[in-house]
Amino acid sequence: MNHDLFKGAISKTKGALWEVEGLPKGEYDSQAVQYDKLISNGLYNRIMWGNWPSNYAEFCRQGLKSNTDGVIADIGCGTLGFTYKAYAEHLQKEIYFCDLSGEMLNIGKKRMEKLGADPSNVTFLRSDALNMPFKDNILQTVLSFGILHIFDNPTQLVQECVRILQPQGQLFLTSLCTERKLSAKYLNLLHKKGHVAKPLGALAIRNIVEERGVKIKTFEVKGGMAYVSGIKK
Repeated sequence: MNHDLFKGAISKTKGALWEVEGLPKGEYDSQAVQYDKLISNGLYNRIMWGNWPSNYAEFCRQGLKSNTDGVIADIGCGTLGFTYKAYAEHLQKEIYFCDLSGEMLNIGKKRMEKLGADPSNVTFLRSDALNMPFKDNILQTVLSFGILHIFDNPTQLVQECVRILQPQGQLFLTSLCTERKLSAKYLNLLHKKGHVAKPLGALAIRNIVEERGVKIKTFEVKGGMAYVSGIKK
């Protein structure tokens, strides 16, 4: 944990996590185990979203490989169900796993510990994705996988990711989108039940990223998922 990266107070919890002081409890805490079982299910992802787990892992690897010697943050990392093995290949780097749910972080932490994660390089930080504790222009790489579609104001998430990135820093982001028919129907159902925000098309997602000062490097749609990477101008 490098305290020089932060603009506010960070403290350690009983569960060996770090957290932003005064942060409310995460709403997903009571559902963390069930959520992990669903989201980590390869068949579910293939049928509902038209993606293989390997798609998520490979995009994560691209983001990690883009980083030379700077600090990495995964915003809304969840339980690391599909990305923990990719992270295990880069344990020499300084990485911050960030999520509002302490229970999800604990699941992800256990996964990384089984693979020998160095506690001096890897930090699990309970924090708010829309109000991150990092200083401006401080990180080399920001990753955010599969959470943009949760927020009613997705621009706010992208803006926060860009704020904490250094100039020329790299952003890697994924979001569910409406390009695949079955995925769009399911996404709209989740929206009606209040689980996700109003669904967006892939081009709308790309535009949000571009409009926040990111030069698009790669843009790809696989099934019902948009993959976007870019460089902060």
